[in-house]
Amino acid sequence: MNILTAHTLVCPISGAASEKVYLMHLFHVADTEVICVFSESCMLPCQFPFGSDPLIHWYHVSDGESLAHSYFRDQDQLGYQVENFKNRTSLFQDQISRGNASLLLRRVKVQDEGEYKCYTSTMRGFEQSIVNLKAEAPVSNVSIYQEENRIMCRSEGIYPKPELTWSIEPPSNTALSITTSVHQTEEKLYSISSSLVVSDDDPYLTYSCTVSTQRSRKTAAISKEGDTVWWFACWAFFGLVFMEQVTFSSHNI
Repeated sequence: MNILTAHTLVCPISGAASEKVYLMHLFHVADTEVICVFSESCMLPCQFPFGSDPLIHWYHVSDGESLAHSYFRDQDQLGYQVENFKNRTSLFQDQISRGNASLLLRRVKVQDEGEYKCYTSTMRGFEQSIVNLKAEAPVSNVSIYQEENRIMCRSEGIYPKPELTWSIEPPSNTALSITTSVHQTEEKLYSISSSLVVSDDDPYLTYSCTVSTQRSRKTAAISKEGDTVWWFACWAFFGLVFMEQVTFSSHNI
């Protein structure tokens, strides 16, 4: 919830007959954090005490206060908008008269992360608030399969940097030989892959691979009962849990 505080500056203005005093109100709103999903649209909230002649500036503070969007004289003013935000921003213009200066950001990129400043000005005074944008590309798919004596696990298109863990059921005291690698694409998304060496001495184990970030997680597992391989997955994102299961036969495992 935003907390609005007001400060008053007393600015003396010299006149011909006498000195006048002009009261200017500066409003500050507590910081807000917003989680935005990669490639989707996201709203950066900003409210202000509406007055006549509203002026709205959105700055990407983390990128040298680059201009993300401007509005004044009752219309968008995008002549100085930086290239990164072109054709991706808009205000809710039918709600500006209600004090809503929120910014709609479309096709969110990882590069959009960081601190944004919403600056508004009317005849009633000035206000600025800070919105911290965090980008998230949740774990959407984990593939698990066997190649010769290795169980392979992969996932891609993830942000922020994921972690990958293995588990075995029933638990085993055998030391695991694991190799894991992480790569980042030009879009700043991560792909992660890992392999685990298995032994033919214990063919009835279930191998589970979990790929996770702070807010999303998905687990895939593979096991063998005779000549039947069971593959199943369970994943969670922002509190939602999904499960799926596939059965197929194989003589290579």
